[in-house]
Amino acid sequence: MRAHLEWTERHGRCRKQPYARELKPTPGVHRFKLECSGWHSTSSWTKDVTASEAAALVRAFVDAVLFGQDGPVSPDSVTG
Repeated sequence: MRAHLEWTERHGRCRKQPYARELKPTPGVHRFKLECSGWHSTSSWTKDVTASEAAALVRAFVDAVLFGQDGPVSPDSVTG
């Protein structure tokens, strides 16, 4: 999940990949702190990922492996 967030999340229009770390467990969500050290400033924000969002990402990953998809995986690419 952390690697997926680092691949997909961005600070505004910044193209630099942020660093993500999981925070203290929170009931019902995986909470991550993301930090971006883009050229103009250092910024951080939190991102909550629900169990259903995590499950959709896992399904997308498995489907991509089964169907030989190259490139990043997203829950939007879930087939069937």
